[in-house]
Amino acid sequence: MSPRIVAVIQARMGSTRLPGKVLKPVAGKPLLWHIVHRLRKSKRIEAIAVATSVNHLDDAIAEFCAANNVVCVRGPEDDVLARFARAAEVTDADVIVRVNADSPFLDADFIDHLVDALIEQDGDYVLLEQNAETAHCGVDPFTRRALDKLMLVASEDPVAREHVTGYFKLHPDFVPIARAKPYPKLAKSGGRLTVDTPDDFAFVEAVHARLAAKAGEASLADLLLLLEREPMLRQINAHVRQKGVTPQGGLALVRCDGGGPYGFGHVKRMIALARALRDREGLGVVFAVNGHEEALASIRQAGFAAKLIDGPEGEFLSVAKDPDLLILDCREGPAREAIEALPVALKATVDDGSDRRLACDLAYYPPLPQVARMKWAGSKARARVGWEWAILGQQQINERPRKPSRNPTLLVTMGGSDPFGLTLKCAQGLKKLDPVFRARFVIGPGFTDKDRLARTLVGLSPNFETVEGARGLATEFATCDVALVAFGVTAYELAAAGVPAIYLGISDDHVESASAFAEAGMGINLGHMDKVKGEDIAKAVRTLLSDGARRRQMRAAGLMTIDGSGATRIAADLAAELAAKRSDSAKPAAL
Repeated sequence: MSPRIVAVIQARMGSTRLPGKVLKPVAGKPLLWHIVHRLRKSKRIEAIAVATSVNHLDDAIAEFCAANNVVCVRGPEDDVLARFARAAEVTDADVIVRVNADSPFLDADFIDHLVDALIEQDGDYVLLEQNAETAHCGVDPFTRRALDKLMLVASEDPVAREHVTGYFKLHPDFVPIARAKPYPKLAKSGGRLTVDTPDDFAFVEAVHARLAAKAGEASLADLLLLLEREPMLRQINAHVRQKGVTPQGGLALVRCDGGGPYGFGHVKRMIALARALRDREGLGVVFAVNGHEEALASIRQAGFAAKLIDGPEGEFLSVAKDPDLLILDCREGPAREAIEALPVALKATVDDGSDRRLACDLAYYPPLPQVARMKWAGSKARARVGWEWAILGQQQINERPRKPSRNPTLLVTMGGSDPFGLTLKCAQGLKKLDPVFRARFVIGPGFTDKDRLARTLVGLSPNFETVEGARGLATEFATCDVALVAFGVTAYELAAAGVPAIYLGISDDHVESASAFAEAGMGINLGHMDKVKGEDIAKAVRTLLSDGARRRQMRAAGLMTIDGSGATRIAADLAAELAAKRSDSAKPAAL
């Protein structure tokens, strides 16, 4: 009698890296639909079940299953193994094909190839022969015997509970392993073909479009041929790292300020850090924002859940359930005592001069004068200080050599909201200059009365232009000769792009920070906005635009000082520290 073979898809809406991904559309159909559609092409699989959780968020998955004639089994959210055991019981499975719900390019014939090897060799788990390469991912056939042994022996092991078959890979002697022969049609590297992030979705959509394929009909073999012809497609999500078998992920909660008088600098750089945590370190990230609703749009656009909290002291821990990591990037917020009392494994802060830093494990700073004066007595916090820890508001500046021109370009950017009206102040000062340069004024998403301001600016001078609705300023950086900027995150981005800059400070703290940039040779510090007149701005711009040698020196200083990898560097540091804390907590107590 032939064994009954059942595919069990593990799926839930609460994915840490991209919540709700299993029902997000790909080529017009939910990702989960693609998985089911491809599994139904198998000649060996007799039934398909989805193993999801009892969390109310997963009601949507149950509804999908009902609408698509798929068995739905629900169990503990934090115990995938228990869900598989329940699914095997409900479907009376002899062989279970574990299927990830994030692999839209399953190949039914390859799955049958693995199942055949498992049965023929009477194994309990199957892998390809040693050193055999395959582009296929996301499936693991194993027997009911192996599942029963896992439940009996390893049901409390975190790898078994979360990854199920990952336990077999870490313990190869646990059950007999069959070895399937190489599968020539797919015997090549496929790169990253799973879906965990917005960039993964962009890749999947792009290849469907290039193959002109309907939903579920883009074969893996055709996809591999396409990637050989057009390898640049891989760059869409090549930076995303696959989560490992060992439980190194987790959930990070970012508490930051944004919108209105707070501007968008904190939000921009925290999005960059959140992307690095998600895409490179495998952590999920959610945001708790003090400020205005307008700050949430860019966060959500980047694929992260975000909520406003009720003021600087608002209850932000309610935004995330049991976060492993807390990251603070705020000017206003909870006091040191409140942070110390939070039950979070690892706490970190960015560019924070308040006492909150003393309640954290890690604190990251560029080498500014204020940081040198900080006292750390009585604190467990470890300060990381250096230009290498500077976080940009965009992950990569596409810098390119600039060609000298007779009419150089000045970029004027006063932040995302410009609450003090510095854009107009600068324009009124600059209009007095002879029109030997082009000035481009950035109107950010948080500006009030944008249309009226734009009309006023272009009416002041024929060489004034506006930049509106830009998602990023990398293109502007690559085409300008000098920038006039309100000091903040943008100053770091300009330095990393090699753009000489003139800084206006909106606070004494910003003026002092700008002095470090001037000292490093990256720009000119004009001082506090209230003490700088229009003629001071015009004189500084005219002087720098006419001094090509000094601009070249500033460009070199910026490129040598800030490498643009701060977000990636901090993410790796946080992930390593979190792993170390977990390792320490797992060690038995000394007798």
